[in-house]
Amino acid sequence: MSEYDDPPQPDRRDGDDLSYKGPDRRKMTCGVLYTCYGTIGEVEDWLDDNCEADYELAIEGIADDLVSKSLKIMFEKELDKAHFIKEYAKKN
Repeated sequence: MSEYDDPPQPDRRDGDDLSYKGPDRRKMTCGVLYTCYGTIGEVEDWLDDNCEADYELAIEGIADDLVSKSLKIMFEKELDKAHFIKEYAKKN
C-alpha cells in the first residue's frame, strides 16, 4: 500500500457496531396523514400525552398562507393510531 492509497474500509457486516444509529423505522408499523390547522406543537403535545409507545411526526407540506400543514405521523402501535384518529383527528 502506497501513501496515496486509501486506507481499507471496515466491513460493516463484521459486527463491530458500526451500523446506522438513527431511529429504527421498522418499529413504526402504521401511520396516518393529517391536515393540521392549528399549531404543530398542539399535535405534538397531544401525542406526547396520549401515546403509549413511540411515534414520529414529519411535516409533509405547508400551505402558502401557513394555516394548514400536512403531517405524516407514524406510530409504533396500531392502538395509538386508532386513539389519535378517534380522540384527536375527528374532533379537530
